[in-house]
Amino acid sequence: MDKQNLDMENLSSNSENIENTALLILQAFKTSGTKADEVLPWAEIYPFLNQQDNHEHFRDVQKRAEEHLRNQAYATPDPEGLRLTEVGYKAVQELAGQDLGQSNAR
Repeated sequence: MDKQNLDMENLSSNSENIENTALLILQAFKTSGTKADEVLPWAEIYPFLNQQDNHEHFRDVQKRAEEHLRNQAYATPDPEGLRLTEVGYKAVQELAGQDLGQSNAR
């Protein structure tokens, strides 16, 4: 088997990885009890991601997941971490394993 075929077998959908990471970040907000307009520090986000998922969270996927959350108006970047918005807080309260596209918080 050549390297290209091996790489293709080990890749999952990039958008699926981004969506999964974004959902895990929302779950981190829920687990920590973050309220609207509060910041969840990076020091809590990173360990949560690594604990909840067996896959290595590559920086590019995490950054794209953060962009996805920002584009959905769920969270905004903060120097200390991610700030949960009102819309994000409502989505976090409704979390029950659904993907972000199915949330009706907006």
